[in-house]
Amino acid sequence: MKAIIFHGSAPHATTGKFWYQNVANELNSHGIFTLVADLPKLDQEPLKDTLFKIKAMNLVIDENTILIGHSAGTNIIFALLEHLTTPVKAVYLIAGYSQPNGMSHTTLKRSYDWSVIKNNSNEFYMFNSFNDPFNCNEKQGKILFDHLGGTLILKNDGHFTQKHQPLLTSLLKQYY
Repeated sequence: MKAIIFHGSAPHATTGKFWYQNVANELNSHGIFTLVADLPKLDQEPLKDTLFKIKAMNLVIDENTILIGHSAGTNIIFALLEHLTTPVKAVYLIAGYSQPNGMSHTTLKRSYDWSVIKNNSNEFYMFNSFNDPFNCNEKQGKILFDHLGGTLILKNDGHFTQKHQPLLTSLLKQYY
């Protein structure tokens, strides 16, 4: 089994400031090969350029893959799921959104093929926050839940940028 984490649009996202590497280390320690995709231009370049870079990484995304995305990284997951031929094991969307939230995002598409996206994952988990400062809030989470089903978890954790995400880690334990 493997997991791929797609970070948000912060240019220093993979430096260890956020939770990505902690979650990757936890999963790796339990035998789940985990990669934090390094996309320093995420949300600063056209989506097609970001997807081209991901394709160049030669990632194998299949039925043994868990996809984890944070903020703008969730939009990358939607774009990937629209083109898969085999459903992934699970998708975790942290501070996800699919509607404009008052900010400019190059990862956000005008529309998504929700039926294809839904059929390309066995499970969806959405974490959104009532007090998200970037409007990736409970309303965005409800929109995702309405499209995808799964499990919607609403918290008061801002934009989920803390280094430790015990709830996410505990939910991922079902795979090891």
